[in-house]
Order: sequence, then C-alpha cells, then structure tokens
Amino acid sequence: MRRFFTELLGDGRGGADEQALISMCGAGVFFGLQIYSVVAKGQLFDPIAFGTGFGALLGATSAGFGLRSKLTPGRSGEGGIDPVTGRFVGGIHAGSAV
Repeated sequence: MRRFFTELLGDGRGGADEQALISMCGAGVFFGLQIYSVVAKGQLFDPIAFGTGFGALLGATSAGFGLRSKLTPGRSGEGGIDPVTGRFVGGIHAGSAV
C-alpha cells in the first residue's frame, strides 16, 4: 500500500507531486465530511449537493494539473503526457512550433 501511494504522489523523477497531494487531501476531507454529516449528524444524503461538490473537486484538480503542465519547465523536447508516469510534462510553449 505504501508503494502505491508513493507512486501516486511521486512526480516520476524521485520528487513529490504537491498538486496530487493537495488533491488527495481535498478528496479525503470532502468524503470524510460527507460521511460525518450522514453517519454522525444524522443528516439525509443529498445526491445533488454531493455531485456538485464532487464535480467542483474534479474541476479544480484538473485545472491545477493543467496549469502546472503549462507553467512547469520541462526537459527540452518534451511535451504532452509522459508515457512512463502518465503525467503532463513540458513548458509553456511545449509542442508549439517556433
């Protein structure tokens, strides 16, 4: 299990991926508060509110990964998605012909 989380939160180059860590923490808090409100507080489960919140979580995570892929300087000649890690790589103008 530790290896799974290490690979999930790693950037493929031996470092930590902060965006993935923030996203995982946000998802954990989101699900934890949802479970707490239903189980401990006895509130009814609201699927519309849950879907809206989960969609916002996915949108924010996707926007964060997209911005990071555009603003993170990569190695020369790289762009798009790394075939090994499946993560975005490249700089601001990666993939554009100059």
